[in-house]
Amino acid sequence: MARKKVVHIDGDPNADWTLEREILATADADLVVGGCKTDEEVVAVAADADAILTTMYFMNRSLFEQLPRCQVVVRGGVGYDNLDVDAATDLGIFICNVIDYGYHEVANHAFALLLALNRKLIQLDRGARAGAPRPERGALKHVGRIHGQTLGLVAFGHIAREVAKRGQGFGMRVIAYDPYVDPAVAEAAGVELVELDELMRQSDFISVHAPLSAATRGLIGREQLALAKPNLYLAITSRGGVVDEEALADALREERIAGAGIDVWVHEPVRADDPLLAFDNVIATNHYAWYGDVSAAILRQRIPEAAADVLRGVKPRSIVNPEVLKVRPLADRPPE
Repeated sequence: MARKKVVHIDGDPNADWTLEREILATADADLVVGGCKTDEEVVAVAADADAILTTMYFMNRSLFEQLPRCQVVVRGGVGYDNLDVDAATDLGIFICNVIDYGYHEVANHAFALLLALNRKLIQLDRGARAGAPRPERGALKHVGRIHGQTLGLVAFGHIAREVAKRGQGFGMRVIAYDPYVDPAVAEAAGVELVELDELMRQSDFISVHAPLSAATRGLIGREQLALAKPNLYLAITSRGGVVDEEALADALREERIAGAGIDVWVHEPVRADDPLLAFDNVIATNHYAWYGDVSAAILRQRIPEAAADVLRGVKPRSIVNPEVLKVRPLADRPPE
């Protein structure tokens, strides 16, 4: 029987792929690393691929239709807004993501951004390195308490629930907006579900965890930011585009909120001339919240494992479009 072909379409051909090759070999599959920049390059290397791995390459219906042998596309992370899931489903292609590798790291990063904003750590560090004297009392605005303040969570999935625990550990009241979550789940976590506008009005700190979709693009825009307290600190670690970046820049410029910590951007990596980088009360990181020694190792393993599972006829840990199981049934995954 001919060996199967797996293509990592936007992987670095010069990186070490030994682990991935070993895992895929258990499904009699070989790995090709494409380093593709265009759809034409993808088709040239992957038209005969049985499985595709990708990080952030945008795959639309037209591209999926040119990959007739593809059984599964594995997105190396939680979000999958770069993939046309409906098109893949129509064509009987499984979309898999990796959901169990970095909850704690993202939660830590989000809460660290809020703490650093509140305590002015970046400004104080820069001043100390420049030999500036300690700021006069009152020179730094919005250095408030954390204990007793309200933390608002936009979405209440796994990561947001971890952020809630951290906030509660600091003595914060926690509220959340998520129309898809059972109120009993939030209540059991000690969190009150509220409408988005009410969350914007009440919160002293907000952490955004909503995935990017047609429904959530621009979810927090001018109208919502207009409701915010002037002492609000905002952390964004889900996807760029959930918060309207232009509206956020205006709110910062007009001092209608106190600051923002941003890990995800509409354009990634963030451009050096991005207007949001001009603000001293913005802490910027480049889609790094997920990263840690352990989480990176787990993610690296989970990506090829998902492809190998499907190629062996076994259900992977996470399927975004389980409807495909109706046309391509897979065996249950053995207990781990």
